[in-house]
Amino acid sequence: MTIDSKVPDSHPLVPMPIGSPGWWSLRWRRGMAVLSILVLLAGTHYPRLVIGAPGDGPDKLLHFLAFAAVTVMVRISGIASTKTIAVLMMFALAIFDEVTQQIPGLGRSFDSLDLVADACGILVAASWIAALSPSRTAPDWFKARERRTLASFRLLLATANNWLQLGVATALGAMIGGTLLGVVGRNPVIGPVTMVVVGAAAGSIAGLTAALEAGRRHADARVRREERCLHCLVVEAEDPCVCCGTIAETAIDRVIPARRSAFIATGWSIVAAAGIAFLYLLALNLSPVFPVVGSMLRRYDALGINFEMMVDATILGFVGAFVVHRSRRRLARVASRLGIECLRCRQDLRGLSISDGVGRCPECGEEFILDPLPVGIAEKSRSEEHGEE
Repeated sequence: MTIDSKVPDSHPLVPMPIGSPGWWSLRWRRGMAVLSILVLLAGTHYPRLVIGAPGDGPDKLLHFLAFAAVTVMVRISGIASTKTIAVLMMFALAIFDEVTQQIPGLGRSFDSLDLVADACGILVAASWIAALSPSRTAPDWFKARERRTLASFRLLLATANNWLQLGVATALGAMIGGTLLGVVGRNPVIGPVTMVVVGAAAGSIAGLTAALEAGRRHADARVRREERCLHCLVVEAEDPCVCCGTIAETAIDRVIPARRSAFIATGWSIVAAAGIAFLYLLALNLSPVFPVVGSMLRRYDALGINFEMMVDATILGFVGAFVVHRSRRRLARVASRLGIECLRCRQDLRGLSISDGVGRCPECGEEFILDPLPVGIAEKSRSEEHGEE
């Protein structure tokens, strides 16, 4: 499912009506995706561009971050209809980018390590796209809630003013992060330019994420308050929508323990970073005893600290995406227990008296609503308890 597939799987994907908020959101995203590709090519083909002094050039990190960002833009813009197509398009762009840098007069050259950094950025971005994609196994009400969340993101990206605010938040985060790490993070191993780039990247991601989440919450409130169609985003849509013809959906708002999953993902990322440092120190200690380990370590160190930091970022990116993917699957399984277990404290709700399909957990007081799918699951569960098939 793409960011624009806002209709249930049982309905055909209808074209986006021209002039609707959804249509403008799609045009803005595609325009920004094309702009990001042009900016990337302009930066990699700037004649005789050198960033940092010898030994302090964050070239590989910049390749990693740039291709990861463009991969995300290509996917959410709909230019690539699937994640696989987005990866193939970006691989082709990476090869084209390196080959054309050999044009006489540019003072640039083909670098296989740049291709490795490009591929790592593309694959990490693809893993996060897969991790954050809507669930396919969750109950219908949970899928409807995910579609409403994506609709709020599309509404957020439908105006130039919002794009400008996201850009300002990203720039401010980059300036704060780059300045902070450039001053506080001075050390004899990593050069100051590389530290500034790392800080700017971390700050920009933090600023953009905070702005996106704040904007999404505001847009989600508008979708609810104005009763917008989840496909074309028109105000006060009827059922079916008179603008695009899609049928309205009902999303049950229940408390899902998503915050705990976020803490788990953060914790595993910290553990992975500590594991990388531990393995490197272990290899240093084993290198005098095992010559093969020492030889591999010297070859790896010869690639430069910039390449090593890019590899570290790749590992952390994959670990974070995997943990988020597993956490989201767990949330989908928890959602499928609606009406069977309390989604907050996991108290067994079967056998409780309810009124008009609504009940309340006796343990924590959380209200729950029985959905047709969970009711069927509950009946099956009760029959299995009594030995019926």
